[in-house]
Amino acid sequence: MFTMFPGLLLSAALTLTGVHPMPTPHPTPTVAPAEEVAPVDAQYEAVAAPYPPAVQDALSKVRKTGGHTVVRAKGKSYVVIGAGQRPTGGYQLVADQVKRTGPHGFTVSVHVKAPAPGAMKIQVISYPTLVIALPDQQAQVTVQMR
Repeated sequence: MFTMFPGLLLSAALTLTGVHPMPTPHPTPTVAPAEEVAPVDAQYEAVAAPYPPAVQDALSKVRKTGGHTVVRAKGKSYVVIGAGQRPTGGYQLVADQVKRTGPHGFTVSVHVKAPAPGAMKIQVISYPTLVIALPDQQAQVTVQMR
């Protein structure tokens, strides 16, 4: 009886916080991007896994070190952005604005959203990432991270 209690307590805590016991291969937003993104003047979409192979390769390169890269695949330009290592779960990269600056020019503004103070966080090192697809395969992208 007493040996089941810690497992039940852990299950209840995970259920209440919405944390899954198995980590997902890529952190996905818990809120639809439209709710956190400021009004934009360029078409784009935040992309979730599964990714094209070239995007997956780029993601594995920027995940731990941070930074960004642009991958051209399937008629689109994928902007792959990594925030680098964070001490706990709960961190997210959020697109603030995507602006068209020329015929093939785009500026993507993103910020790292930290977990709320006092919130329960999974005690695991995390690597927040974001993949944005632009409809222009020739896109010249500038990323502004704050």
